[in-house]
This record gives sequence, structure tokens and C-alpha cells, in this order.
Amino acid sequence: MGTGLTSRYTLVIHEVTSTSVKVWLGALFPSIAKPHHWRLRVLDKRGNLVKTVSRTDGWERPFDKLKKRFYTIETIHGLPAGKQFTIEFETRSEKKYILLERGYFRTLPNKIPNQQQKPFTIGVGSCFYSKHDGGQVGQAYQALYEHKDLSPDIKFLTGDQVYLDIGLGWYPLDATDVQDRIADDYAESWELLRSMLRRGGTWMLADDHEYWNNYPYLKGFNPYLVTLDLSSSFRKRWEHAAQLGVSIVQQIKPIRTFDIGKDLSVCIADLRTERWDNGFLSNESFKLLSNWAKNLTTPGVLAIPQPLIAEKGGASDYSLPHWEVQYNELLQHLSNCDHDIVVLTGDVHYGRIAEVKLGNSKGRLIEVITSPMSNLSELNGFAASTPETKKRFFPLSPVSGVPKNRIKYRRTVTTESKWWDLRFPKKRTTEHFMTVGFQKSAGQLSMTVNAWDARKFVKATGLPKRNFKPLTFKLA
Repeated sequence: MGTGLTSRYTLVIHEVTSTSVKVWLGALFPSIAKPHHWRLRVLDKRGNLVKTVSRTDGWERPFDKLKKRFYTIETIHGLPAGKQFTIEFETRSEKKYILLERGYFRTLPNKIPNQQQKPFTIGVGSCFYSKHDGGQVGQAYQALYEHKDLSPDIKFLTGDQVYLDIGLGWYPLDATDVQDRIADDYAESWELLRSMLRRGGTWMLADDHEYWNNYPYLKGFNPYLVTLDLSSSFRKRWEHAAQLGVSIVQQIKPIRTFDIGKDLSVCIADLRTERWDNGFLSNESFKLLSNWAKNLTTPGVLAIPQPLIAEKGGASDYSLPHWEVQYNELLQHLSNCDHDIVVLTGDVHYGRIAEVKLGNSKGRLIEVITSPMSNLSELNGFAASTPETKKRFFPLSPVSGVPKNRIKYRRTVTTESKWWDLRFPKKRTTEHFMTVGFQKSAGQLSMTVNAWDARKFVKATGLPKRNFKPLTFKLA
């Protein structure tokens, strides 16, 4: 379960800003009692008390039909920028406070660090199938976080943090049973990911398995999804419960942006939840994404749940180019901004870094794919993949005003195939996550990408093993 896994209360550090932190507190297991008198204490790096928030009850239900699971959101303001903090969740018992959970975070800096300082580092991961993880991802992330030079400041989890549709039965469930089933999946995954979720600010994105395969569509044959296809009322109950997990537990919103001073602009876009026949975003949300792309005055980081360098995919698993109008318009905006765009994404069960010039602009698209943190197994393991490096020119299909350019494949994550390991029936990508670190020197922004094995450690240091040689880009 990862080192130090003691409490079944849930503490997740969600988004941070340069002056604030958003914390999710509660319990996803039904047997955990609600603290009556409780508080949060924020301590600085030296252990000095910075802020205290005291509450009496104030708990809500993350799933509206379930009485025994609870949560609250606390946003703490007035913190200094670019600093390390510890946050402690305590409950009062017999006139004294008892520690239940502890988390760690850094506020965002006001600018990208110089080369003599630790890089501003973003952790990236996707696709977490809990069955054979055993806490390995959390342990690997914790070891990295506790290293003074390698520690991620924040992280993006870009989809499939839970596989709700795996094992979905052949019979429809009532509303309470649906929510119990989905809440149980979150409880198991969040307990295994505990060491990751309580270390550093977290922005989560939904992909299809937060709902069901190829959400919002039901196309092709999938034995897990038969009852969803046969019963529209059951599908509505399932979709509602899944949406509660996405919006309340994962705190996902369609478009979120922030800047690091005048050095870097970041957009986190949920391109799954709002999908409809004419787009992967609602018109309102797509306008926000377009405005971000059109108004860039610095290099940009775009975190999304599926790759941009992709084909349309099959009817049972749509990819972004399926929505041709929005996809083409987004590429047109990005190719006109004259700055490098770093795409951080997952979904496809392989790790790959690709680079391509964006149309006629001065900028490049640098796409960093990281997937999976923990592989599917047994019969589901046939969905495993190895890196795709055959496509030569991007865009893969014609896009008006965006000439094709040759793709450079710069790194791929290793693969494994062990015939004696019956859990994994085909060749698969090694379980991993990545980090991207940003520094600035003489006005030039640079980015270094590392991949870290989630199940292999270096004995001498206790750190996760590097999967490939670090790769550095100069960004414009």
C-alpha cells in the first residue's frame, strides 16, 4: 500500500496557486466516522504554524444517495509564493487534538527558476488500474517527492484514474447500488494512490474509464457495457454517479488556466466530460480553450486526456480528430501563436515524446505521452500497447492552413513481455510516470523530461529507476 499508509481518511491536495491551496478532506470508505470537532494546520518548512482552520462538522456527501461517505473542501488563502508547506488534519478527542492525516505542498512560484535553482517541475501520469499496483505508484512518487532536486511541485493526472467500467455486471443496479459500486472503486484507488495525492498540488482530468469505454458513446461490443446499452434508465443512473466522482471527488472542471509569471502559461482541459456530436467541448468551453491558444505570449503547456498526434480511431474508441471542426480549429490556433506548445497527455497505454513544427509558425508541438501508471491485466490486459512511431507527418489528416511537417520521435518508454507472468497476456509498456522540469537562463526557457519506472527502484538511492535518458528542449 505504499510507505506510511496508516489512516483511511482521505486528504487530497488539489489545485494550488501562488497564495492558496485547495484541500479535499473526508472518507470514501463507508465505515469511517465523521470527526465532530476538527482542524487543519498549515506549517512552514521549519515547522512554524502559518494558518489554522477549525470546524465543527461541515461535512457533505460526495455521492448524493450515500449517507456514510463524506467530504469537505477547504481553500486556505494568504500563503507566500513558491514555498513548501505541511498541512495537518486533526480531530479533537478528550480535550486534545489527534493527527489523522498529513499532506505536503508548494505554492506556485512567481517566475520560472534560474539554472542555479531547482526546476519548476510538473509530474504527469495517467491510467491507473488498481488490481496489481500494491501501492507501487504511490511509493515511487513519494520517493521522488522527497528528493530535494527532483521533487515535483505540482502534478497533472490526465485520465483513467479509475476504471469504473471494468467488471460492470450484466444486471442493472438501483441508484444507491450504483453509487456504492463507484464509490468503492474510488476508495480503493485513492487508498493506493494516497502517497501521491497528498503530496503536491493536483489537477485531474477525466478520460473515458471515469465513465465507461468511449464515453459518452456506446458503440461496438463490450461485454462490460451490455446493461448500459440495454437499459437507458440504468445508463442515466450510472452516468450521474460517475459524474459525481468526476466533479466532486476529482474536482474536474472543463478549462483551468494559470501562468507562472511572464514565463509560462498552462491550460488544463477536460476534453471528455462535455463531448457531444459536434465537439469534444461545449461551445462555451471551446471558446475558452481557443482564447488561451490565441492569446499566448509565452510558451504554453496544454494538459489533455488524449494525444493531439492521433488518427480518428475506431467507432468503439474515438480520439480527438473524430471531432474534426474543433480539432482542426484548435490546431489552427496553436499553429498561429508562434510559441512552443508542450502537450501533456496519456490514455494510449504507452509512453512517447514526439516533436513537430506547427504549420508555418515559429513554434513546435512537443507531445509528452505517459501511460500507464499501472497496467490492465488478465483478459483486460489485451488492451496493453507499445509506442506508436510509424506516423511520419503531422497533422495526420489535412487541416486547412496547417501544412504537414515531419514528426521527430525523441523518446519511447520501454516495453515488457514475460510469458511466465500470466497476469499480462501480451507485450505491454512498463508502468511509469513522467516529470517535466522548467528553468530559465539568459531569457531562454528550457524543459527537461524524465520518465520514472513505477515498480523498479535503485537500491542505492531508493528512487524509482529512470526509464530513459533525460531529454532537454529549449523553448521559445
